[in-house]
Amino acid sequence: AACDNRRTHMPRSPPAADSYQQGCIRMTLENADLWKSFHSIGTEMIITKHGRRMFPHCSVSISGLQPFANYVIMMDMVPVDSFKYKVNAYEQWEVAGKAEPQPPCRTYMHPDSPAPGSHWMKQSFSFLKMKLTNNTLDQHGHIILHSMHRYYPRFHVIQADSPYTVRWGPFQTFSFPETTFTAVTAYQNPKITKLKIDHNPFAKGFREGGTHAHSKRKSLKPHRHWCENCINLYNVQFMGVTWKTILFP
Repeated sequence: AACDNRRTHMPRSPPAADSYQQGCIRMTLENADLWKSFHSIGTEMIITKHGRRMFPHCSVSISGLQPFANYVIMMDMVPVDSFKYKVNAYEQWEVAGKAEPQPPCRTYMHPDSPAPGSHWMKQSFSFLKMKLTNNTLDQHGHIILHSMHRYYPRFHVIQADSPYTVRWGPFQTFSFPETTFTAVTAYQNPKITKLKIDHNPFAKGFREGGTHAHSKRKSLKPHRHWCENCINLYNVQFMGVTWKTILFP
């Protein structure tokens, strides 16, 4: 039977599966076991003013695309619920009140976009370079989140020839329950800290009993003041031109 490429409803809560199919398109979370090891004790993600990469990052594979059609693949963050949280005296998470109003939603576009379906299907791909921030005035295109709130990532597969036409292209949305996390400015659970040090290749200095070299961080090139892979809810700056962007529910 032919695939139905009409717009599909975007779920508000993640489905319970490592491999999730809509129509003929299937997306698989490649590092699901790593995510589950964090999820079992309550995943936490650091957010900073200047932006911090996720660990674990999201690595996915996809099948069922049309090989010669172009696709744009995007990722955004969705609140899990309408609460904010705190750690109580028993070192357990509990509801601390109603969630703060969410900042404008931003969507990160994978840097390979747009690309033919054959490109996306030939191997897994990751969103390693995406960063999370708590700076509501961020100008670098990072995903803005509130500390002590829970989120999960969504992945949008849009058939489109360019970032400017994604609003009209048929799309499908995927998400995975084990990728749910609490945004924090400092780790609350020592077990999460240890797990990140044990598995994160960039934490070598901590594993050896040292610290990250401050001088190495200083030598890094500064971030661009705009990001062609990050789409704001209101507009996107691309090649010096401001364009209206896709509006995800």
